[in-house]
Formats: sequence, C-alpha cells, structure tokens
Amino acid sequence: MKKILIATHGYLADGFKSSISLLTGGEDAIETICAYVDESDYTERIQAFVDSIGPDDDGVIFTDIYGGSVCQKVALIAPGHPNVFHISGCNLGLIIEVLFAPGRITKDSLQATIETARATMQLVDTEETESASEGTDDDFFD
Repeated sequence: MKKILIATHGYLADGFKSSISLLTGGEDAIETICAYVDESDYTERIQAFVDSIGPDDDGVIFTDIYGGSVCQKVALIAPGHPNVFHISGCNLGLIIEVLFAPGRITKDSLQATIETARATMQLVDTEETESASEGTDDDFFD
C-alpha cells in the first residue's frame, strides 16, 4: 500500500491535499502536517507515520524546503526505514506523479519522477505567449 505524508511550514500541506482531491480524488492515501500553525509539536506525527509503514507498504514523505526545520525533523526520524522515502522541495505535479505511479516505489523510480518534475518547471514568457495567441484559437502549449 502506498502512503504519503506531506509536511510543510504553514498550511501548504493542506493546500496540496485539497488540490489533489479536486484534481484526482486520490487524497485518501495522504496525511498532512501543517507545521507552526499552532504550538503543537509535530514530531510524534512524523514518527507515527514512519512506524505505520509495514514491509508491504511504500511511504513517501514530502517536505517543502530542503534544509528547513520540517525537512530536518523528517531527516532525523526517517533513516533506517527501508520503505520510507523523503523528498524535499516538492510541487503538486510531483506529488500526483508519485501518488499514481504503478508498482512499488524505489529510489530509482523516485529519482526519475523528480527529474520529470524538474523538467516541467518552466518560465512562461508572457510577452511571447501574448503575441503568439493574438487572434488565434491555437493551443497555448503548441
């Protein structure tokens, strides 16, 4: 079974889950931690997630900022658990790709998915797209 934890500063994790629900309906496999929105310590929730990953499960923890405090807490808890992977610097497309990837999750499959996610991040030249679309019904991405 695939299990996903999204842990971020503020409410970004809940925003990711909300968007995934809207776009795919696949939010049932997702837990979230919205860190620093109150005085609670989220360390126990990370530990409980890691402990819930059995030998037939794949667990992926997404954090928002590489080297940030949430990333650091996960990095202290997740090591030593062979079916738990930690990806930092996530985006919505990456989470969706991992959520719906077929088969078991491996380090290699995650690395390939991360490379794909990196390739989809593009600076959209608004001047170029504006002039190209004037008076046409062409697809924006053609």
